[in-house]
This record gives sequence, C-alpha cells and structure tokens, in this order.
Amino acid sequence: MNNFSTIVSTLLILGVIFWSFNSLKPSINASKNTNETSFSLNNALHHLKNISTKTHYVGSNEHKNVQNYIVRELQKMGLEPQIQTQTAINKKWFAATTAENIIAKIKGTNSDKALLLLTHYDANPHSSLAASDAGSGVVTILEGIRAFLAKGTIPKNDIIILISDAEELGLLGAQAFVDEHSWAKNVGLVLNFEARGSGGPSYMLMETNGKNSKLLSEFLATKPNFPAANSLMYSIYKKLPNDTDLTIFRENANINGFNFAFIGDHFDYHTAQDSYERLDRETLLHQADYFTNSLNYFANAKLSDLNSEEDFVYVNFPIIKMLTFPFS
Repeated sequence: MNNFSTIVSTLLILGVIFWSFNSLKPSINASKNTNETSFSLNNALHHLKNISTKTHYVGSNEHKNVQNYIVRELQKMGLEPQIQTQTAINKKWFAATTAENIIAKIKGTNSDKALLLLTHYDANPHSSLAASDAGSGVVTILEGIRAFLAKGTIPKNDIIILISDAEELGLLGAQAFVDEHSWAKNVGLVLNFEARGSGGPSYMLMETNGKNSKLLSEFLATKPNFPAANSLMYSIYKKLPNDTDLTIFRENANINGFNFAFIGDHFDYHTAQDSYERLDRETLLHQADYFTNSLNYFANAKLSDLNSEEDFVYVNFPIIKMLTFPFS
C-alpha cells in the first residue's frame, strides 16, 4: 500500500509540474483568427521577416532601412510618427551616441497619465539579426496597435509608442526619451517587450521603486490567458546587473512598468542565430496575448495610483493560473 501511495503521489506531482509548464504559453493551433480586430500572427511574421533579414546595429545602412519601414507602417495606420534625434550619454555603461527614437501617440479622451508601449529596433553589434531581440517586440506592437485601432474605439488614456534606438549600446534611446522628451513627464505606466533568447514562455517581470501588490493586482486584472510569473524570479531579477530600457524609466523618472520577456534557447541571444526562422511562433503569440489584454485594460485604467505599501508572493498554479498571497 505504501508503494502504491508513493507511485500515485509521484505521478500527481509530475502531472502538476507538467500541467503548470505546459499551460504557460498558447498553442499555435489555436491562433487561426482572421478577424480584422484581432492580432494576426501572419501579419506579425510578415513584418518580422522584413526587419530581420540583415543585421541592423546602430550606424549601419540596414538600421536606417528598418527605421524607415517601421515609420511607414505606423503611417499606414493613420498615426503621425516622429523621430526624436538626441545625443545621450550613459555613464554606467560607458556609452554614448546620437539616438533616433521612433515615437507616436494615440490621443485619449480624458488622460491624466499616459500608457507607454516600449521596445527597441536596433540590433546588437555586429552579427545579430535581432528577430527576437527585439524584432519580436517591434512586430508585437505594430500588429497589436493595428488590431486595436481597427476596433475604432478611442481610449481614455493617451497611448505613447516608443520604439527606442541604441538599447544595445547602453539603453541610450530610452535615456534620451526620459531625460529630454516632453511626453515622458506624463507617463504613468510602461509595458516593455523584450527577449533574451528565441523561445519559451514569456515571463512578466515588474520594475518598481516601491512594493508590488498593486502592480500585481492590476496585471491580473488585465486577465492574461497565460500569465507566467513568480516572485522568486522577480526577486532574483532585482539583484541581477542586467538592465532593460524600462530600468531607465524606473531609475530616472520613478515610473512603474512591466517587462514581458522570454529566455528560452538563450544561446541564440546576440548571435546570427537570432533569426526569423528560429523565433518560436508560440512565444510570439504569448507576447501578443500580454500586449492585447494589457493594452485593452490599461488604455482606460487609472495610471496615477500604482504605488503600494505591501509586497505579494505569487507563483503559477494549475486551474487558477496564479496563486498570490501577502508576503507577511
């Protein structure tokens, strides 16, 4: 009887572990949606193929070609993109350049704070094709915004699109925007789409100078279909020296935000293997799920009161998706 109980217990534990990991990202088979107001994987992949055929580090000819492509696509949506040309110096990373950020705004009806959608379009010097890092973020925003605008609804909050430049050199485009652009003063929340590999689940990681309970509650209120996050990873992330563009918003302007980033097949990171062919399509759909649900919610949510005095512990859990409780 004891052996039987041990076997059953082991199978149950293995089943829960498999269920937890297997449900962390969407299936490619469930993505065939031709609705004009829904995110189209085919549209996103079309953009990705066009912007990741050649390496496009800052200063290269292809870098300018990718910039022009993104600007044209935003113009097709009826937006009025601008290029913010600004020299930035990052003493922490011993880096400097004149960044060329791509920015655009969707005007809200009654905005006290703006929602900022963030990724970067430059590739790591000198061999990366940047399909995942961060071409995946670029096409998630391009296709996600197209689908959002197709609904014809006007958001309450201003929505700022920032596709930053020179992230790979030392977060210089983000710094140029935060320190020098007038729109930065009104940002209430940032959603940043990143990658440190070419597949696997996309994890949510917060950036805040305070505690996390209100941010976590708001994240769950967006009703993501595949929330992948846990407070252990969050705690480790805060201790690592790795920064993203979002770090600049937190450190320089005390603005809260969410990173959505995947880390599977990390050996592709910053290499020629970061290609269109190797990007996991289900991972791209996972980014799209975060983007769509977060944009629909935060476009109309109150963004001026996201600070908290309490930390939550949280972990993925079968059926309920995420288990949360106060750290105390």
